[in-house]
Amino acid sequence: MLPIEVTATGATLTGGTPTLGPELDPEPLLEMVGLTAADHAGPPPRVAGCGLEFPYLPVRPDAVARARLDAVAAERYGIEHVSLFSWDPESQTAHARVFVPGLGVPEDPATGSAALGLGVWLVASGLLPGEGRSAYGVRQGVEIDRPSSLACTVTSAGGTAVGATVSGQVVPVARGEIAVPPFVG
Repeated sequence: MLPIEVTATGATLTGGTPTLGPELDPEPLLEMVGLTAADHAGPPPRVAGCGLEFPYLPVRPDAVARARLDAVAAERYGIEHVSLFSWDPESQTAHARVFVPGLGVPEDPATGSAALGLGVWLVASGLLPGEGRSAYGVRQGVEIDRPSSLACTVTSAGGTAVGATVSGQVVPVARGEIAVPPFVG
């Protein structure tokens, strides 16, 4: 369980222990989102996370809007989810799309767990400082008419991410109680 602070104006999630995987072949990820090798931009893709892990695929800014989920390719390669993004170093903002066909979600409009892991990837790739606390933003959901904006931080030491947070406005979508029956046996 990860700590979350909810206020009248939004919520802040503190991620778990940062994790970082090896570099990945971009071709299967690009095929899964209907893009080509010419659309890949920046450092190699890698899996990263702060609890939940995602493969991160950096692409050219114009490729973000052109991406289209190819569920057949995702199934063929066994890829359950991917976060593709373009990075703007001046504004320290990523324009991201997160496809999650392995869980039946073609595209998520705001993915806090992916925003957390992106900070880990950004530090590992040298796009954010390897020492101290850095702020970055994630714009997501534009292409599916559900725009979101997430405000994030990543803390790093010795060139490695050691913690991350994500904040944004939230809208209640459900309310309820769960009754747990007493243990029998």
